[in-house]
Amino acid sequence: MRIHLVAMFVGVVSAFAPLPRTVTVAEMPMSPRQHSIPDQFIAVDTSRVMGSPKPLPLEAVRVFAQLEFERPVELTFAPDGSNRVFVVEQRGVIRCFDNRPDVDHDETFLDLTDVVSRIGNEEGLLGLAFHPNYAENGELFVYYSIDPPTSIVSRFRVSPENPNRVDRDSEQRLLEIPQPYRNHNGGSLRFGPDGYLYIGLGDGGLADDPHVNGQNLSTLLGSILRIDVDRQSSGIPYAIPDDNPFVDRAGARGEIWAYGFRNNWRISFDHQSGQLWTADVGQNRFEEVDRVQRGGNYGWNLREGFHDFNNNSADRDPDLIAPVAEYFRHEGQSITGGHVYRGSQLSDFSGHYFYGDYLSGKVWVLPAMPRDGDQIGGPVPQQVADTKLQIAAFGQDAQHELYLCASDGIYQLRHKGVDLKQIAQAFPRKLSDTGLFDSVADHRVARGVIPYEVNVPFWSDHSLKDRYMALPEPASVTYDSEEEWGFPIGTVLIKTFWMELDRESHAESRRLETRLMVHSPAGWQAYTYVYNDDCSEAHLLDGSRVLPLEIRTSEGAITQPYYVPSRSECFACHTEQAGFALGLNTRQLNREMTYYGTRVDQIAMLDRLNIFTESVAAAEVPQSQEFPDWGEGNFNRGGHGRSAQKPLPEDVSRLARAWLEVNCAMCHRPDGIGPGQIDLRADTPLPETHLLGAKPKQGQMSPPDGRLIVPGQPYLSELVLRAGHRGVRQMPPLATNQVSERAIDVLRSWIEKLNETE
Repeated sequence: MRIHLVAMFVGVVSAFAPLPRTVTVAEMPMSPRQHSIPDQFIAVDTSRVMGSPKPLPLEAVRVFAQLEFERPVELTFAPDGSNRVFVVEQRGVIRCFDNRPDVDHDETFLDLTDVVSRIGNEEGLLGLAFHPNYAENGELFVYYSIDPPTSIVSRFRVSPENPNRVDRDSEQRLLEIPQPYRNHNGGSLRFGPDGYLYIGLGDGGLADDPHVNGQNLSTLLGSILRIDVDRQSSGIPYAIPDDNPFVDRAGARGEIWAYGFRNNWRISFDHQSGQLWTADVGQNRFEEVDRVQRGGNYGWNLREGFHDFNNNSADRDPDLIAPVAEYFRHEGQSITGGHVYRGSQLSDFSGHYFYGDYLSGKVWVLPAMPRDGDQIGGPVPQQVADTKLQIAAFGQDAQHELYLCASDGIYQLRHKGVDLKQIAQAFPRKLSDTGLFDSVADHRVARGVIPYEVNVPFWSDHSLKDRYMALPEPASVTYDSEEEWGFPIGTVLIKTFWMELDRESHAESRRLETRLMVHSPAGWQAYTYVYNDDCSEAHLLDGSRVLPLEIRTSEGAITQPYYVPSRSECFACHTEQAGFALGLNTRQLNREMTYYGTRVDQIAMLDRLNIFTESVAAAEVPQSQEFPDWGEGNFNRGGHGRSAQKPLPEDVSRLARAWLEVNCAMCHRPDGIGPGQIDLRADTPLPETHLLGAKPKQGQMSPPDGRLIVPGQPYLSELVLRAGHRGVRQMPPLATNQVSERAIDVLRSWIEKLNETE
């Protein structure tokens, strides 16, 4: 229940005007730290953290700007000395033009739109490769989709009268591969240094590899093939090289060079070393990069990235080949393989494999290590660009310069015209240098920094959180009674994590880390500062870190590994779909806050400080809390030790739905990265959450008749088991090693009381 006191003001208020929301103040014993809530808005200079400790060196620049392209999925060149560029458009057209920046005209090299199927989003004209002896024989090979779903690999010849036109009547189909579904077609064609044609094929589509094609050597699907297009054998229009790894295995297709792929998009050879590379698109969690070896099994659908795909999987086959790199779906959701760079424009990246993500537009590089030096885990990837483009493919021209095929055109990566070293050196490596604290040792924030609390804190392995916001100007926050609030560029959200070292007496808390969510001109960024032993200073964390904490509990002393995530891992939860700034919404902030001697109505306090673009009238704020008070997770700023944990209410449904929104809905929501169309936002009607009676994805921890939620039966409900599990398929997926017992009690109690009719 809120208490409202009308603040003193000058003037007469109309009897018909709504009373303003005002701050309720109650005196409490003062804290020795003597913090106080600002009594007026004070802009905070956040400029020191608007740069980057590791600025990205490259940016995407559009090229061939006078030409327009429609869904380009391949850019390559013909080995004939003509210096032409060939662009494959998914709709079924190959276009060619001179490789000049000012080119304003192209030719239609090949048009297959009358036969190419585009019914499925991943179908179409997908691959092009020129024969190594193209200058002499004029042969080229294409990969395209037809209906009923079938992948075609065909040989064509260029017209002897026109080098910019393919003789359509010359087509010879080499392979016709039936596809069970319309996705995961693969589609790459590349000639290797051995003169053989390599063909990338996905597992046939749908989810979970339902036909187990990835591990089935009797099908071509889920594999990279290697065929000899210069000879024929056994009544087929190509030959199978004698040294292919499975030519003598009973029941196996001899064309297979390597297998265990979900959807290899795309394959390429390092023209200097001859190494074959591919990217393999993951299902729900991990995207991976593979260095392909003869006869290698790359794990799908036993493994996704470095991880078991199914939490009920048997022991991992020791013969599975691990990827050289992976990324979780917070970095992107559909990997695009590239090339090992051997050009001259980006000479400092010579010998590095470039790859990107179709949805996020990020680009990374990996050093192309010698094959004999490979180690599990491989070299460390480096992000080099954030293009915001839908990168469908990387291409190369005759000079081995790199191109990006994006939905709206062709781009190249170029060095930014800035001093990267100077930018990096200017970024504060110590928390005291950020300007956000008057005293790091005393954890006293700078003048103008505003405290806040939330109703239901995100679970972070028993840690308690101290929250603040720093704003660059008044009247700049967009209030919304239902959706996430909007914050201006220059905003910094500050969250310090504390851990109670004695969970019985609650007498001792230790500061562990302070995380900053920074709304910079480049978008939202995350930075973490880890405290030294005496908490006099905190230092910027590069990568991730595990802190071993000695904790006293009712069952004795334990060592708890506390995981501090990397900057990129923060965005596993701080997703774009959830608005990046988690917890900054009305249902979370509509509460009373106790702050070192002052008790305030929190939204009224923020309104009084003039942070909103428009003043928030009392009528715009719900008079009852949409989210109940979870009862733990906020750092106690009242000066009386830790607040007692609240008992579970009789009706736990609101508590359960609130916990699921805070801990799960950043991914499980419309357009989120979670699978199965699950919507865990608290205001979604339960039948529309896709929880009731739905089968679990990617393995099942519950009994065979279990479902995500079985009303009245929590132990048949996968939701409870996954929330209570740590390891493969745990929820939440990252940065937690401990189970929230309170959350399990709440979820169990809620499901027990659900009726079958819900």
